[in-house]
Amino acid sequence: MNAAATISRWRGSAAALPRDARDTLFLLGVSLLLMLPLFGHLPGWTAALVLVLLGWRAMLAWRGAPLPGRPALLGLLAASVALTLWQQHSLFGRDAGVALVCLLLALKTLEMRSRRDAHVLFFLGFFTIAANFLFSQSLGVALVMVLATWGLLAALVNANLPAGRPPLRRSLGAALRMMLLGTPAMIALFLVFPRLSAPLWALPQSRDQAVTGLSARMAPGQIADLARDDSVVFRVVFHGPRPPDRELYWRGPVLSRFEDGVWTPATPGPKPPPPSTPSVDLRPLGPAVDYTVTLQPTQQPFVFALDAPLGVPRIEGQQVRRLPDLQLVTSRALDHLVRYSLQSAPQFRYGPRRLNAALRADTTLPPGDDPRSIALGRELAAQAHAAGQGAAFVAQALLRRFHDQPYRYTLRPGNYGRRDGVDQFLFGRRAGFCEHYAQAFVVVMRAAGVPARIVTGYQGGRANPIDGTWVVRQSDAHAWAEYWIAGQGWIRADPTAAVDPARVDRSGATLAAGEPLLGVAAFGPRDTALLLQLRNGWDALNNSWNQWVLDYGSARQTNLLQRLGLQQPSSATLAALAVGVLVIVTLFAGTAFAVERRRADPWTLAYARLRRRLQSAGVASSPSTPPRELAGRVVRNGATRLPPQAARQAVALLLRLERWRYAPGGADSDEWHRLRRAARRWRPDAKKPGASS
Repeated sequence: MNAAATISRWRGSAAALPRDARDTLFLLGVSLLLMLPLFGHLPGWTAALVLVLLGWRAMLAWRGAPLPGRPALLGLLAASVALTLWQQHSLFGRDAGVALVCLLLALKTLEMRSRRDAHVLFFLGFFTIAANFLFSQSLGVALVMVLATWGLLAALVNANLPAGRPPLRRSLGAALRMMLLGTPAMIALFLVFPRLSAPLWALPQSRDQAVTGLSARMAPGQIADLARDDSVVFRVVFHGPRPPDRELYWRGPVLSRFEDGVWTPATPGPKPPPPSTPSVDLRPLGPAVDYTVTLQPTQQPFVFALDAPLGVPRIEGQQVRRLPDLQLVTSRALDHLVRYSLQSAPQFRYGPRRLNAALRADTTLPPGDDPRSIALGRELAAQAHAAGQGAAFVAQALLRRFHDQPYRYTLRPGNYGRRDGVDQFLFGRRAGFCEHYAQAFVVVMRAAGVPARIVTGYQGGRANPIDGTWVVRQSDAHAWAEYWIAGQGWIRADPTAAVDPARVDRSGATLAAGEPLLGVAAFGPRDTALLLQLRNGWDALNNSWNQWVLDYGSARQTNLLQRLGLQQPSSATLAALAVGVLVIVTLFAGTAFAVERRRADPWTLAYARLRRRLQSAGVASSPSTPPRELAGRVVRNGATRLPPQAARQAVALLLRLERWRYAPGGADSDEWHRLRRAARRWRPDAKKPGASS
């Protein structure tokens, strides 16, 4: 049997289902939709059990089988509570509470025997919709929740319709009208409701929730994994000319300790920043750049800045300081979207000009590892000494080696061992990503006695022509090196640029366009015009959502109200304004709904039109005359004034109108369209049958 025949057979079976089964299946689909975004945040067994329970209930509805008894439901409830307690070590808190709500919603579907049970399920569904925003406030989740709300309202409307088989599109239409009527009140309350210092949706995420991105440690291969991720890290608005791509180094963690193949900061572990910011010997060599960053949640205690930041940004609820290595760290991990403004100098010099103890620490290497790389560093140091040169000579010799010899820049170099991994890279495979080149450069420089370290962050980005923002993605993750020269300080060196210059001066090209994994998307080339335009449009929508919804805090609310003429409104004024706006919008919407309902009732319009035409033919009636009584008047005294065919058609139409209005079995959408069309076409002087049959 082919697919078309199978689909046709399933459609026929679904159309033949009783109304209760059809409504139950629709409600189960809506319940699954509103819980889908939560499955990525719930324990695996919770999501699996919810799917099993919903599937079980769907099978019972499809087959018309009886629901399970109370002992089975109590056993499932006890098991769900026990597993949640075992997994979360508590029944309270966000994660445990949301898991229990999802399980209770799925279990309630197996107990749905009456309208009261359905109403309980509706309330649980609306609560679950709100619970989704405890984990994510992204535009995608918001759109899914709008769709789920529409479906849940349609199911609620459908549950309160009279007996019969009203089409689902009728319930969906009524639910959509309800949502549209409530939208003005929602927008008004959002704009004027008193705000806290942070934005309304700046809800903290769990510290143990996995967030993909850079961390304060690096092992070769980690950044290559990020390069396969196309999600947005932050967006930038430049207040003036944008620097060229080769200068767009977005500084993140600075890594100086090298142990067991892993790089970490000089002082590992989060520490609260002191009230004062330590002085940094930073010397700009060119004009400064002003910009504003909108950073996605990272669960990390640092922020990214264009190298090199000239100051410290202000972030609500955070203490931020600039370390001597120019890294910007926060007092707590960033668990919600933040926006900050900065000024940076893309051309600069910084750091101590004389050797000190901290710089000597940046020359240490694990004993016994990578002997060939250490020998290469010592050899280059001897050559520099013989030529009367210093650290710059060693760095340039090493960069020339990367450029002249057959090294390859690739996302898939294979695994290098933690011990002697640099030797394997430099003298063996000679293939790697940016972290391999940065690590090898730093190890050889340290072996030559030159202080050096790794800097991680992002390089480049891409402009979105729709809203003019500069978008930096995980695929722009990068690692480069810094080495120290006496009298000058720290100097940036990017070994990747020596191997693949297009990586840091792309002029709009994608990262590693030659890599099949990155160069081809599911629907064709990744950078085809259509896909790129669609992605830019979605990014622009996300940026607007972030700026005007997620970041709509007290400051933005005050600015908006000041533009409307309210200078420095107090909380009491805002509360009174919110209540007043809600009352006005509700009264307006209620009045409009009542007028629309009275004006646009299709049955009343059809009956009034037919009654007026009979009135013109001499059959008297009033708006309160029932259709059956009017039909009797047509039979009694209309035959002498109406042609026989017109009289018979009028009587048939009146009786059909009455049956549609009062008989539950008359609620057929197609039948109503035919009836309304026949009533509209009827005329007192009809010479032949119309379309009333």
